Formats: sequence, C-alpha cells, structure tokens
Amino acid sequence: VTCIETLSSCLKMYFEGNPPANQFLCQAYLCQGQLKSPPAFGSVEDFEEAVMCFLKAIEISKNEPRYHFMVFNASVLYFQTVRPLLQPGRCINLIPSFRQVVQSLEEVADQDHTWRAELMMHLIKCLADSGKIDDAISFAKVTEELIKSHVAHLYPRLFTLMVNKLAPHIKPITLSKYIEVLCFNCYRRDIHSIVFILQARLKEIGRLDQWLQTAVREGDPQAVQAVCATQWRFCLPLLQHNLRKHIKTPLLRVAQGLEDIQSMLLDMRCQVHSELAVTEEEEGRLEASLTHLEKAMLLDKGTDQKRLSLRLMQLRGTLCQTPTRTEDKAAIEFKPQDKTDIRPTLVSVGGLLGPDDFQMVLDGDSTSTSSLGSGPVAQLSEKAQLHSTSLQKLDGHLARQGSNTDSILWAALVKTARKHEVWDVCRAACRFCLLYDDGRWKISKADSKLKNESQDWCCNESQACVRDLLRLLAEIHFISAEVFAPYQLVDPSNV
Repeated sequence: VTCIETLSSCLKMYFEGNPPANQFLCQAYLCQGQLKSPPAFGSVEDFEEAVMCFLKAIEISKNEPRYHFMVFNASVLYFQTVRPLLQPGRCINLIPSFRQVVQSLEEVADQDHTWRAELMMHLIKCLADSGKIDDAISFAKVTEELIKSHVAHLYPRLFTLMVNKLAPHIKPITLSKYIEVLCFNCYRRDIHSIVFILQARLKEIGRLDQWLQTAVREGDPQAVQAVCATQWRFCLPLLQHNLRKHIKTPLLRVAQGLEDIQSMLLDMRCQVHSELAVTEEEEGRLEASLTHLEKAMLLDKGTDQKRLSLRLMQLRGTLCQTPTRTEDKAAIEFKPQDKTDIRPTLVSVGGLLGPDDFQMVLDGDSTSTSSLGSGPVAQLSEKAQLHSTSLQKLDGHLARQGSNTDSILWAALVKTARKHEVWDVCRAACRFCLLYDDGRWKISKADSKLKNESQDWCCNESQACVRDLLRLLAEIHFISAEVFAPYQLVDPSNV
C-alpha cells in the first residue's frame, strides 16, 4: 500500500465522520485538493475537481478570523495547481474560481500585497485572453489602485500588461519604450521645479542611472540616448567643484553608453568628456583626465581651447621634462597640491605669468601697514601711493608679454585661487586676466556669410573659440565682483 493510498483512505474516513468546520477540515480539503491535482496535460474537468477542494477550504477559513492565514495557503496551492491552464483557450475556465480566490484575499485583508497583485494581474490576463476586454479594463483599475498604494515597484509590469493585452491594436510596448516615457516624465517634472534640493536631485540621478543600465541591457540605442540626454540635464546644476564627486559615476556611464551606440549627439558627448576631465583632474587622476580631454577634442573637431587644455594636461603628465616656454612652466605649477601648500604655488604661477608685475600688484593689494607712517593719514597715504603704483604696472603688461594664450592661464589661476580661498592672489589674477577684455574678440555676423565651404568651416571654428573666450572672461568678471566687493567694503581706499 502506497502513502498516497493510505492518505486517501484516511481522508475518506475523516470526511465520512461529518467533521466540524474548523482548521482541521480546511487542512483536509487542502490535502485532498493536492491529491486530486492532475498532471499538466490533464483535462479541465480533472482540474475543476481539485479546484473545488481549495475553494471549500477558503470558504471555511474566511469565516473565522483565526483561520484567515489558511486563505493565503489555499490561494498558493490553488495557483500552483491551475498554472498549466494559464494559456489562451484554457484560461476561460479559471475565471470564476480565480475571481473567488482574489475576492477572498481582499475580504480577509491579507497583508501580502505583492502576492495579491500577482494574482490580480494573472486574472487580468485571463480576462483579456478570453475576450472579456471590458471586464479586464474594469478589474485593471482596481488592480492599479492596489499597486499604487502598496507595491509601486510592480506598476511597470501592470502598465506593460495593460498596453499589451487591453490595447490589441497598439503596437506592444517594449521596456525601452517605457523607459523613454519615464525619462520624459522626469524632464517634465524638472522644468516645472522651482526649488533645487540636492538630495532630491541625486535621487533622480540614481534612478536615471538604473534606467540607463536597463536600456543598455535591452540594446535599444534610442532609449539609451533618451536616458543619457535626460541624465545630462539633471547633472548640469551639480557641475561645481564641491558637488562633482556625486555625479562622476553616472556621467561615466553616460559617456560610455553614448560611445557604445556611436551617438551623433557629438556636442553633448564632448561636454560630458570635458566635465569628466575636470573631475578627474581635481582628484589628481591626470592620465584619466588626459584621456577624456583627447576624446573631447576629437568630438569637437579640436578647437583651440581644447588643444590648449590638452597641452596643459600633457605637460602636467610629463613632469620629468623641463619646459622652455613660460606658459608651460606655469602649467606644470598647476599640478594638484594640498591646500596648505597652495598659496606659494599660486604666487609662483603668477610670477611666471607676470614677472615683476604680478608681485608688485600683489604687494599693492596687501592690507598690511608700513612702519614709516605713524598716523592714520600717513598710513592711508602710503597705501594709496603703493596701490596706485602697482596698478600702473598693469598698463604696460600686455605690451611687455604679448601672449594671447595667457588669458586662459590667468583664468585658471583665478579659479584655483578662488577655490582654495586665497583671496589676494585671486584679486591680483583677476586684474591681469581682465586686461585681455579689451575688445580684441568680437563675434562677427558678416563672417558667417562666406560662400566658400572650407572658409565657412574655419570661420565657424574661429567664432566658436571666440565665444568660449568671451564666456570665460564674463565668468572672470563675476568672480572679480565677488572678491572685490567685500574687500572694498573693509578698505574703501582700494578701488
């Protein structure tokens, strides 16, 4: 005698004794249902016999609160049994019992919302495959409310199911297409956002980073490009020296994703590599920074500014060589230093860019007083004279130096001094850098009317370089206002 035969005999004897409706009767029905479960190729009638046992156990369990856990157990066994019928043509026979199981779980307020949502989505699929579209749409609304309230992570699956099953005339949506919709929603929320909150922005960036990885796995170039463009927009406000570290990894994935699909968004790819180069440089990773600069230069056809930046990085990476040009020596001095050592380095760079002139302007900017004048009037007079003499040195600086590339190095000195809060060096460097804002660079509208294509290309490249230089000088003007305003409030004699 086998165990199954013994179990069948025991259940038969138990049911013949007219047992009371309690937990043991429920367990007996569950055992009987499993015994009667047919193989996957069994007939619908065989499945219905097993299903009836599970439904009887559910009806008994839901009437007594202490037996409510049996409803969940019965629903699991029910689903395991009827799973072979979850296919078009056969699932129509499951709809009544499926409804009863789902309704019973709701009546006992079962707290496993993930399981309930799974069963409800299977019921939607059964209704749709059986041609009951109206019932499926109605039940999908109920399912949507449950998922939104308790298990929001399942909403993408419900959304895909609704589109694929409830809109048969619409092309089935793919995961990559759904990601594009999510990116559009992120973009729409961002343009209507008024307050910038760092943690909220970083959370959105993290979510976009996950979507990008999914789009890459799906192999859809259009979705990858959409996520990258959205991610770049979200990262733009964080491109500051104290915030860059938070977005380095997402930007690396953006750069790699666009490179893998050979995206034609060349301008964005160039900007991403340029910003990554700055980030790597701030962390002292010169080789990685050099790699990003080389890629950026290739993507933007190698404008003069990118070539200069590349040259500076190459110089910093080859410290064993002794450069001959003053500008190259200054570039090497910009090698990342500890904050405690940065002031002597910055002064040294200023001295290389403006021999004699820079030190005099720096001394004229000093707030210390001399011992020659004992009274306040004498001290103010001496300071004013020293300040005036130092400014006169600025007048002939460009004529003595005559280098157009110095403006970039002076701007780098300004930004570095500001970053490390070396304010006197920053003010002095601002004075020298703004000497180059003498009207020599202008964007000409007439140049864009050249008929020759090669001349037109050269003109566009030249104008792009001019725009970059003017933008850089405008940035230095803002920094100058920032560092001079509090300085003049403390000492009005320095104008």
